Amino acid sequence: MVLYHMSETLKPGDELKSDYKEYADLAEPFVKALQYSFDTFYGMLLTADYVGCVFAKYDLKGMPTHEIKWATEGVFEYIRRKEFPTACSRLQSNYYFDNIDNCKELFIEDWENATQEEKDRIRLFEIELTGNISKCDMRLFDEAFDLMYDLKCPEDLEKIKNLARKYFSGEKGEDYVMEIIGDGVAVAKKDITEMLKG
Repeated sequence: MVLYHMSETLKPGDELKSDYKEYADLAEPFVKALQYSFDTFYGMLLTADYVGCVFAKYDLKGMPTHEIKWATEGVFEYIRRKEFPTACSRLQSNYYFDNIDNCKELFIEDWENATQEEKDRIRLFEIELTGNISKCDMRLFDEAFDLMYDLKCPEDLEKIKNLARKYFSGEKGEDYVMEIIGDGVAVAKKDITEMLKG
């Protein structure tokens, strides 16, 4: 199977490292909070929001909506561990597509407001992947992210959990875009960036 992966750091011949920025730990407190109650989870979310405000106030490096991203990842990982233990973890996988059009769409979505210099750093590779994969609708995660942004009650959290169940079941939403997550060995075989930006 030919798969495609975008990266700022890879070169042909490199082996991909999962969680190379070591972000998985940012989701783990949310996974733990879910083992207790909605109130514990919501308190964790508010605490993360506060920390983000402190970062912004003092011009420290941070990611906008970081607490929403990692809270959503926490819910998905919680559901995966409890209900889909053989599925690939989003936190310990790399992300791929099996067609160029999805790569182009994601590139436009993620980098439309970036400078030309930032865009030029993104490379597209053909990947050789062995091992476990899961094919999931990335739009379900996006929908969960939007719900997390406005989280107010336990019912909202249950909706997010249900989206995680659909995601790991391989279900598709209306405007689906299937991503492939894999936790096996992956090697960048060929730089085909001209197909991404052409």
